[in-house]
Amino acid sequence: MKSNRLEGKRAVITGAAGGIAIATALSFVAEGATVTLADLDRAGVEKAVSKVISQGGKARAFVIDVTSRKEVESMMTGADTFMGGIDILVTCAGGYKAYAGFEDIQEADWDQVMNVNLKSVYLCCKAVLPYMKKEGWGRIINLGSLAGRSTSAGTSPAHYASAKAAVSMMTQYLAKDIGPYGITANTIAPGTTLTERVKNLLTPEKKELFTKACPLGRLAQPEEISDVITFLASNESRYITGATIDVNGGRLMLV
Repeated sequence: MKSNRLEGKRAVITGAAGGIAIATALSFVAEGATVTLADLDRAGVEKAVSKVISQGGKARAFVIDVTSRKEVESMMTGADTFMGGIDILVTCAGGYKAYAGFEDIQEADWDQVMNVNLKSVYLCCKAVLPYMKKEGWGRIINLGSLAGRSTSAGTSPAHYASAKAAVSMMTQYLAKDIGPYGITANTIAPGTTLTERVKNLLTPEKKELFTKACPLGRLAQPEEISDVITFLASNESRYITGATIDVNGGRLMLV
């Protein structure tokens, strides 16, 4: 049911071809927001925009590399032109290609994973701040991970987990600096979520293992993550900043 919690708000969402980002975009427009969706995957981000428009929302796609400062800054300029300002940033871009033990991680892979999961967040946060400062209001929600909260989670390689842990700490420093401008910054750390990408990667054995490790006895749906993101984007979260919100069905408390 639409409650207009984001009426008139303007959001940028990166990694927008992914399941959590798409669910977030649909949730945002249902609450009254306009969205700019960015991803390197042209077909994926254009499909996401089509979904938003089919639900009666207003959206535009940008095909960019979020590890490029120039492309990120250009996208923010375009988003500002399209929407008339930027109030909300959600950084969903991230991931890794394949699991590897620590000694098997190659330097090039380390750099690539750090760039897409950490540098991209830094670049997007830095680029969006002038627009939010102009409004005197803003919400930044960065995507961390259960992997960055405990080594015992056992779901991801060291470079990805390290980058996601760093996202949480970077967001705390960011929140401290931007609080006086009416802008909050928080991290959300999902557990294993049944996006299409994850469904394709999970073997039946791993799915059973991760499900058994969760006190709620099931893995997350993308909408269960986007619901929390929507809350953090709204005025209901106005006194929350610098926090990492764990959304993992209770799995973290057991590891």
